[in-house]
Amino acid sequence: MKNINGRDWIPVRKSNLKYYDDINLYYLPKKSQNVLLYKAAGLKFTDEYLADNPFTGSLYIQPEDKEKCLREAQRGFSMELTHNILNEGAGKVKAGLLNIVGESLSDPRAGGLGVMEQTVEVVVDGYAKQPEIIKNLARISHSDYTTTIHSINVMALTVGYCFYTQKDIGTTVRYGLAALFHDIGKTEIPIEILSAPRRLTDYEFQVIQSHPQLGAEILQANDSSVHTAIPGALEHHEKVDGSGYPVNLKTISEIGQILAVVDSYEALTNDDRLYRSALEPIEALEILKKEVTSRRLNPDFFVDFAYSLTDFTKESGKDRYRKIFQGWDVTKHAV
Repeated sequence: MKNINGRDWIPVRKSNLKYYDDINLYYLPKKSQNVLLYKAAGLKFTDEYLADNPFTGSLYIQPEDKEKCLREAQRGFSMELTHNILNEGAGKVKAGLLNIVGESLSDPRAGGLGVMEQTVEVVVDGYAKQPEIIKNLARISHSDYTTTIHSINVMALTVGYCFYTQKDIGTTVRYGLAALFHDIGKTEIPIEILSAPRRLTDYEFQVIQSHPQLGAEILQANDSSVHTAIPGALEHHEKVDGSGYPVNLKTISEIGQILAVVDSYEALTNDDRLYRSALEPIEALEILKKEVTSRRLNPDFFVDFAYSLTDFTKESGKDRYRKIFQGWDVTKHAV
């Protein structure tokens, strides 16, 4: 959100302008302090309109129009996403998700998060029809690793886990939504801390540790349809031995425990850090296995998640990952 002359304005993505026929669009001319109307609601935003009314910089909407904008974009995006899942590759699907999810997370306290439930429903339906497309979302690398990319990857992996463990569709959508919003609190963490190219100071780490509580507050302030995502946002860094944060819980919801595994795996396999490179899947699972052995992660969720990463049934998945589980009795690590 940008404050101009004491008024808040929300910049919108140019790729979504085609959806905003019924929205007032505004712009800020160069060397001006006054925001002007660019396109009135009711006028279609077309290539011809753009050619006749060129502008520089960003276009803005009023905060009160954000939810309407997201709903308009969601309507068109859902159709495009369904088409892309059925007819295009994972790259096209992910590009579309980055667009709509990125705009939703750009200012989550302005509302409109409820439209993301429909996005997750389309992804879940797509997994049922074209599982390889959704599975591959988390395998597409990006040089610019962001919270939005991480959240989409965690959602895709969580949906895969739910299908593997045969969750019903309603639960799969709820868990997918929780995965998409698990790090929403990071939208209020200073970018210089989030992207620090070094180990964080103790103070900076304390700031990072505030994101689960911030996420729960953001979700609570939004539409009731996203309130089911609160436990995932609040508990994904809790550990079953009570050593996690923000409140050292030992009794943790199922989705909180699942996300503790999925979130860690995704970060280990996709996020390059100054002090380590992104790991191969087997390497990441070996690290998480140690977390289970030390009774910090739930062994059942960990094992099922590892199998869900394969392209095989549960039995052949065991064969593929026997290096990880050879001689390892899950029951010995039960909490």
